[in-house]
Amino acid sequence: MHPVLFKIFNFPIHSYGFMLAISFLFGIWLSTWRAKKRGLNPEVIADVGFWVILSAIVGARLYYVLLHFDEFSDNLLSIINPFQKGMVGIGGLVMYGGFIGAIVAGVIYFKVKKVPFLPYADAMAPSVGFGIMLTRIGCFMNGCCFGAASHGVFSVNFPLSGPAGVYQHQIHAAGLYPSQLFESAGGLAIALIILAVGYAKPFTGLQFYLVGILYTILRFAVDFSRHYEVTEKLGPLSHNQVVCIVLFIIFAGLVLKEMLFKEEAAAAAPNTGREATPVDSGTSTKTGS
Repeated sequence: MHPVLFKIFNFPIHSYGFMLAISFLFGIWLSTWRAKKRGLNPEVIADVGFWVILSAIVGARLYYVLLHFDEFSDNLLSIINPFQKGMVGIGGLVMYGGFIGAIVAGVIYFKVKKVPFLPYADAMAPSVGFGIMLTRIGCFMNGCCFGAASHGVFSVNFPLSGPAGVYQHQIHAAGLYPSQLFESAGGLAIALIILAVGYAKPFTGLQFYLVGILYTILRFAVDFSRHYEVTEKLGPLSHNQVVCIVLFIIFAGLVLKEMLFKEEAAAAAPNTGREATPVDSGTSTKTGS
């Protein structure tokens, strides 16, 4: 575990922040490259990338604050103050909040700019998986987002220098589940699946929808190994698992809607074709759709 990777003129570079920055930079590069290959405008990726990154951080912070508001009730400025306890940075982010914030920002951006959302969302889709992989490695190195007590083969003994080690010491456990690495591996799997699906040239939007579906499944499963306080649970499930269920229904519904719409369009195509009349002009005119 290495909460601080290195120092630049005595300024500490924290592992989580570093991996988060790498994930954003790599994500924008990959999305731009994929946009070019698909005949899309790569400048759009750079423009929307700024808003997506900003909204992801804000969304992740707001989600955390909503779940742990008692930590800030005495000092609301600490919600946004990056200088606390002799350190620089804002501790306390929830990845799901960032995921939702990024989607909302993207939809709004493309709506305002009057640019089709789904083609670019597909181009950016694998970056989400790689982002999960990289940031969760940062979580593991930082010792945050740790798992519950474990005594089996999937058990890691954390040092007392981080939150995970402190918790492990408090409950006198031999080790904790490396939930961060479980999710990191899942993020890599999601990215590779989306890349493979992209080669099959599916309908527009499928890669984006699949990211939503696969991430909800991954997060729902990983959360069974995560440590949560009682206040962070809704019955037997974590708050994130409840959100997973809602988002899974939404994304699966979008895929189902698209597939049904495609089938209806295909069924209507022959009838439309018989009713079409020849066009004598040299312009490319389509009848029916």
